[in-house]
Amino acid sequence: RQIQNTHTGLDLSVPEYQEIRGKMMSGHVEYRIVVVTRLAAFKSAKHKPEDVVQFMVSKKYSEIEELYQRLAARYPHTSLPLLPRKVLFVGESDICERRAMFNDIMKVISKDEDLATSPELLEFLGTKSTSAVDFKGCKNIPDDKEKEDEENDALDFFKEEKTSDLISQLSSENAKSGEEKEEEEEEVLDPLGIIRY
Repeated sequence: RQIQNTHTGLDLSVPEYQEIRGKMMSGHVEYRIVVVTRLAAFKSAKHKPEDVVQFMVSKKYSEIEELYQRLAARYPHTSLPLLPRKVLFVGESDICERRAMFNDIMKVISKDEDLATSPELLEFLGTKSTSAVDFKGCKNIPDDKEKEDEENDALDFFKEEKTSDLISQLSSENAKSGEEKEEEEEEVLDPLGIIRY
């Protein structure tokens, strides 16, 4: 598609998010950032200067927050929209609100010439190097890095068997000490922090 921000050569948007389920009721949300660009930093040697590259990266709240803080510190003259507030437990409406706010932030970044070409943003979006010299072959870096991270997570999941050992240990202790232990265990393991009796 055509680039809307022709002066920066970069369009960023956050059209969707994905909930990633973890072990034992844990997990996180990844916000999908669509990048449409004609910047050389994201192209391989095969691309022509006028070619437009499009790809997507997934980032957690903490990663977007880190980028936001780094940009705000380095470019204090720019007025970025407010960052969504940090809360311990997020519901569906919080996630939708965050996605919309992240979308606004990314749109402002992609319209500002300083921010759109900043080393912080290029690193965040997955270029190999942030030095102006080595910007070859960077198109597929975000996808490759994502796959590598997923493979590492999958390997860690199978290697780490401490969680199941802990559960069996708690179960055997529970059988020994009766109902009082059951109430304590439920308080400790409840992921929402709600105490049930």
